[in-house]
Amino acid sequence: MTQPGEQRIRFPWRTATVVGVVALAIILPFVFAGAQVDAWVRKVIAQAEQNRVLAGCLLAGLLATDILMPVPSSLVSTACGMALGFWGGTLASFAGMSITTAVGYLMGRYAAAPVGRLIGAAEFAMLERFHRRHGIWLLLALRPVPVLAETSVVFSGVARLPVTQVAAVTMIGNVTVSAVYAAIGVWGVCSDSFIPAFLVAMVLSGVMMAVMRKRTAKASAEQPQQGDQNHGT
Repeated sequence: MTQPGEQRIRFPWRTATVVGVVALAIILPFVFAGAQVDAWVRKVIAQAEQNRVLAGCLLAGLLATDILMPVPSSLVSTACGMALGFWGGTLASFAGMSITTAVGYLMGRYAAAPVGRLIGAAEFAMLERFHRRHGIWLLLALRPVPVLAETSVVFSGVARLPVTQVAAVTMIGNVTVSAVYAAIGVWGVCSDSFIPAFLVAMVLSGVMMAVMRKRTAKASAEQPQQGDQNHGT
């Protein structure tokens, strides 16, 4: 028999609409200004030999605005490796990605109340339940995926996931993605490097997600045993 609560929400259309609007807000700048930004990035790459540190700072700063601007993040992260080497490129890319992740989370956090009023209490509660169950794993799995990476961060803020959990998981994902693209940049291959780098980043993120899930499950299984031992004493 269907419960009353289940009859009220068949499909969260308002939530889906908000997700679509956020994704469009990230995609549309690429349509209107993506070519210009891409050309500017390639110009910075061409001039990186003259001043590698300046080029690295410009590229890291560009990544820091990824949540707001049409930044070709895979190309920029690869260019960080070309300009600064593996370790410097990884650090520059990681710093830029971490800043934009923090900005996206804060945007979602401050938008939580308006979004809650827009989609209604029932759908907002469902959104929170979904993110409490799957949000952390989605954040890690979607780190290498353009648009979805930014969207997942924004909605982790909307769903008010704990900032410590979001920071820990996105740091792992960001450093993995940064290292993969920086390595590609060190090899000096900027063109045609997206697909292999993307796949490697996805595989590494998936492996880390599986390890974290296994450790979380193990920790959850051990807690009742510890509780029983304490109760027995």
